[in-house]
Amino acid sequence: MASVYAWLLRAARDSLIAFGRIWVWIPPVESEEPLQGPPPGHPERLCPDVPLNAVEKEILRHFRDIDPPAPSRDP
Repeated sequence: MASVYAWLLRAARDSLIAFGRIWVWIPPVESEEPLQGPPPGHPERLCPDVPLNAVEKEILRHFRDIDPPAPSRDP
């Protein structure tokens, strides 16, 4: 019975994704290069002359330990 619910949820998810792609144009990814952070002038841009504090270093260490997400199986 649980597999029936799982199948229904996957079918509903896939249907909503397909419906969303019809109504919202998603441009194709042109480059595989990772982003290099916020653009110049963005309020979240880091100041290179200010060192990270202990909490920021711990957060950075935490994010570096996370594996990148697996590639999507969407066609």
